[in-house]
Amino acid sequence: MENYDTEFIQIVKEGDILVSGYNFGTGSSREQAATALKAKGIQCLLAGSFSETYKRNAINNGFLVIELPELVDYFKEIFGNSKLTVETNFKGKINFETSTLTLLEDGKEFSFSPVGKIAQDMIVCGGLENWINNQKE
Repeated sequence: MENYDTEFIQIVKEGDILVSGYNFGTGSSREQAATALKAKGIQCLLAGSFSETYKRNAINNGFLVIELPELVDYFKEIFGNSKLTVETNFKGKINFETSTLTLLEDGKEFSFSPVGKIAQDMIVCGGLENWINNQKE
């Protein structure tokens, strides 16, 4: 992310949820694009859209990514786009049964496409390799 914003590393902390724009991960087919954020301690990544390769690499490595274009647009309205990385201090609750994210500050709710069972299982067990090993047991 240093090429994108040199302040990113000072702003983002372990446990954060990262919200990004559109076409996240386009141009990168390496797993490190997903695993570096996971290793930094990012809980999950929400974006307007992802490259399909990035999504697959993230899920295969047990890193949750969710497309939420309405959330991205909402944050752009609130925070603008003058800074590349903004610490919002917003808190959210993700409900996988209803496929919604609710912002705790204002109660605004956003829907997303359901995360499939196998993808959920891979994320919970830490990635594809662990998922495969668990299938053998």
